[in-house]
Amino acid sequence: MSRVKKTGASLTAAVMLGTSLVGCGGGSTGVSGPDKAADKAVDTAKPSASADKPVELTFWDGAWNDAKTPGIVKKFEEKYPNIKIKVQSNPDNGMSDKYLIALKQKNGPDLVNMAVDWITPFAAVGGLMPLDDYIKKDNVDLKDFYDGAISVAKVNDKVYALPYRTETHGLIYNKKLFEAAGIDAAKGPENWTQVMEQAQKLTKGDVYGIALPGTNVGNLTTQLFNMIMSNGGAILNSDNTKSMLTEPAAVEMVKLYVELYTKYKVVPNSMLQNDGVANRNLFSNDKIGMYMTGIYDIDPIKQANANAQMGVAMVPANKNRKTILGGWAVGVTTSSKNPDAAWKFINFITQPDISAEYSVTFSSRKSAAGNPKYQDPLAKPLLEALAYAQPLPQIPQWTQIKQIVFDNVQLALSGKASPEDAMKQASKAIDDLLAKK
Repeated sequence: MSRVKKTGASLTAAVMLGTSLVGCGGGSTGVSGPDKAADKAVDTAKPSASADKPVELTFWDGAWNDAKTPGIVKKFEEKYPNIKIKVQSNPDNGMSDKYLIALKQKNGPDLVNMAVDWITPFAAVGGLMPLDDYIKKDNVDLKDFYDGAISVAKVNDKVYALPYRTETHGLIYNKKLFEAAGIDAAKGPENWTQVMEQAQKLTKGDVYGIALPGTNVGNLTTQLFNMIMSNGGAILNSDNTKSMLTEPAAVEMVKLYVELYTKYKVVPNSMLQNDGVANRNLFSNDKIGMYMTGIYDIDPIKQANANAQMGVAMVPANKNRKTILGGWAVGVTTSSKNPDAAWKFINFITQPDISAEYSVTFSSRKSAAGNPKYQDPLAKPLLEALAYAQPLPQIPQWTQIKQIVFDNVQLALSGKASPEDAMKQASKAIDDLLAKK
């Protein structure tokens, strides 16, 4: 998959990203983009003998991995007894802001576990070390990674992290509710017209046809962008210089997203307070007929409701099937004093078997597809959907763009703007942001 090369000028905006996210002063301090930062980092990234000495590495991880990380760390430390890993868990809320501030100030950990769409802005502020020398030295087979997963780890053709987890969304539906409503439960809806029709049949009393998140920037924008892409639309144009959210394919899906709640009333009344976890809980309690999510929700639903009758399908598609490729990767920070040892941990954690164990979704390695973990029939549609998943634009302003879309969709959901006007406002703000040098 082709990747738009980021120029030094466009990446300068990433230096300002921390300021805009957290509202603190400072701005750029002489960094003109990752070209300078990366060139400097390349020198420090060359393999040395330091990894043979006893060292302790700090690893910032996601709190959702608390049940998995200790076992992974134990296996690593058994293999490399001279390297100890000190793990700090971080909640999802505010994680990217915390990382960005620490990386800008060069006081971060040795290793960071990050969403793949954070790699570009983190590299842009000079916070991540390119890994190409290590990859070459240890003969890491980048072709074994899903193409989209490895493409988002690159900035100006340099690899700044290795992905261990890759994913895309599907549609989970309640077979029991489908059958009660007279809907064929053997398969989920194939397009968004069917979603609307089936959601209306499913809605009765305190049971609703579909759940959509109305809060949490990542949850809302991911699901909305899936809908737009599945309708033949796009968020930005091909060279990432202009919003495409006022185009008919995008507006149609934004209107549907909003009107399923405001007009058709097939979404729970609590939508504006509901995130992905809330929607999963509603599904577990047989209160919604369907919702978009990933493989990570299958086990929690089974645990919450042993009698749950789940069906899993790909995200409905009106035109060419496309969904968002998401995932997580691990990188070495430029503030690490032990980059050689840190690389060993990255190389270990991204091995096919280890990454499958560590990931709550799918491994980023193609050769892990046969892992017993992924043989559950419910997982099969989500694994197959990876073939249709594409990474979102990898530009420094992406976090801000998601916030702009989120804010304007919320205005439409609350009745303060029409979906059309909301996208006009969002597009203007996005175009202004992209025009800044």
